[in-house]
Amino acid sequence: MHTDLTVDDHSLAVDVFIEAFFGPANPVWSDRDPNSVIGRRLAPYLQVLRHGSGVPIVLPRQNPQTRQWVAYVIPRDARHAGAVSELLQAFVGPTYARFDGLPTQLADEDPINQAVVRFAGHRLIFVIESPRAVEKRMWDALRLLQQTLAVRPHRSWHAPVPVGRLLAQFEIALASGANAASAAILDQLTATGGLNATNLSHLRIKRLAKLGRSSEMLRLPDLVDVATTRPPAPVRDAILGAVYATALAEPLSTGDLETARSRLIHAGTMVPALMEGPLTDLRPQALTVLAMAAWVADSTPVGELLRHSPEMLAAVEQLAPDLAAHYREPAPTAKSDGLPDGDQPESADTPAGPKSWLECITRLPEHDANREILDQELWRSWAPAADADNDIAAALQQLDDEAAGRVWHLVGAFVDSDQYRRPAAKTARELLNNALTHNRFSPGDLAGIVALAEIFLRASPDAETYARLLDDLAAEATRWVGPDRATVVLDLADLLASASCPDEEARLRLAYQLLRPLSDHPKRLDADQLTFAARLSTELGARLTWPQQDDLGTASILPDIPAQDLLLYSLDEKVLDRVRAELQLQAPQVSVTVSHDHVGSRQLKQWTRRADAIVLATRCATHAATGFIRAHCRPDAIVREADGSGSASLLRAATIAMTRR
Repeated sequence: MHTDLTVDDHSLAVDVFIEAFFGPANPVWSDRDPNSVIGRRLAPYLQVLRHGSGVPIVLPRQNPQTRQWVAYVIPRDARHAGAVSELLQAFVGPTYARFDGLPTQLADEDPINQAVVRFAGHRLIFVIESPRAVEKRMWDALRLLQQTLAVRPHRSWHAPVPVGRLLAQFEIALASGANAASAAILDQLTATGGLNATNLSHLRIKRLAKLGRSSEMLRLPDLVDVATTRPPAPVRDAILGAVYATALAEPLSTGDLETARSRLIHAGTMVPALMEGPLTDLRPQALTVLAMAAWVADSTPVGELLRHSPEMLAAVEQLAPDLAAHYREPAPTAKSDGLPDGDQPESADTPAGPKSWLECITRLPEHDANREILDQELWRSWAPAADADNDIAAALQQLDDEAAGRVWHLVGAFVDSDQYRRPAAKTARELLNNALTHNRFSPGDLAGIVALAEIFLRASPDAETYARLLDDLAAEATRWVGPDRATVVLDLADLLASASCPDEEARLRLAYQLLRPLSDHPKRLDADQLTFAARLSTELGARLTWPQQDDLGTASILPDIPAQDLLLYSLDEKVLDRVRAELQLQAPQVSVTVSHDHVGSRQLKQWTRRADAIVLATRCATHAATGFIRAHCRPDAIVREADGSGSASLLRAATIAMTRR
């Protein structure tokens, strides 16, 4: 909300907004008569709107065709969106409305949406729809929410969090696949003003790259400016990878160099600026774009680097053998092309940073190099943490409180570097100790805790080590477990159910602490969550009482959705199998296809083109595959990222995707 307006300005802005919101596309209050039946019903909501206090705005909209009512809930400030989401889950939740806790993606061409965004000054708006049977209860709950906030003692909506702490949460959420959390943290970083526009653009690009949203990245208005300022290697790699996915992947897969050349000239206006810098830190997709650009512009520096680096040329050859063949031929006579020269792979004056995970951890008490490590992703060139797992874990045990705070910034990088078949389990255990000791229970941090627990349990620990960790998690569960965090709770419970179990009593103790708060408040769970929670409870041996959905009036909508094709993508085959089995029970009419391919293939292309709804687990994914899926899905297909990498996250995302068709 524009807080710098005067009283008269605010009153005028409200009048303009009311005229626009209750315009022809919203026939709720067409006569504007305050004494009519609807005018009297709207009076309390309009009073909140005009008052300009911190209470969220609630306004109704009606679809002229279906006559269905929806509620627009408008936070006064973008920084309030997270708190408003939690309040909506508490007052309205899935009991009275179809609500997933996330802001709604508003259609720009809709005049009502345009008016809302213009008045609010941000896009973090919630649009809530209720089944007709409980529609009145939803509006009563929304009014109660406003009344409660209006009379409570004044307090700040936004508790200040240090920028460094927010950056750590962002990196962890991004690496762990907690996509809603990473989006919310990025919005908070934007609102705090602690980072400049360039750094925020870098974070936004990294997030879109992780999600495989190449087209969206290339539409960023400041992308050319970023490209011309010599961005960090990961950002450079992400932009070039997006160009590859959107312009070059298809023609190069068939060896059509002329079409690839034409598309690069059309879509790659920022590529010449990105030809500066070393090539050693780039993935094959980015190298292929530069190789194509050097061929198009006859750029000697990049071409010479490729000709004299067999490893880089081999990476290009995997994606574009016909293009790589050009660089295996003798170099033509050099000529000036006006393009910037490519740098050598390593600069002589590059400061010496850590060369391994162990060196990084041992240097933390004297030197905080976290930002450089994360910005440049230096850790990608390090040996796997599993190679020195014992030594790294011992070094973590020796850190003081200040260094322990610094090391938490590296958790996102550690999770991202995890090698599935060689988990650094002892390091993961020490990082879990760090989280529990220092009360790291924000949404982003919790995604990291689940990811670290998965790494630890994947190593099949002995009974004593297993029980000690589970008891530590159980001891802290009351500090964060609740129905408002049902998805991450169920992800952790499902992890217990699917991992090897050397101590069933310890597993039962933690399962009870996780699931008991959900069974105590079943009305605050969506139907699919309630069904999955009850099944996990039985599987884990927790003797908890779960009501029938009919008793709550929240019967699952999955059996009633139309038949459709659903594609689930993750590299975790166990999670894919569990979610497919659950959907076969709850929605047998849905045809479920699962994929764990590392790269695009003809089969994956066929599955993608056929799918009506697609769900991606971005932690357990590769950029190549997610970008391939987005590039080849139908325009009308619903594509959704799971908010985590566990079965509950994937099931939740699949339910939302299928019911939004």
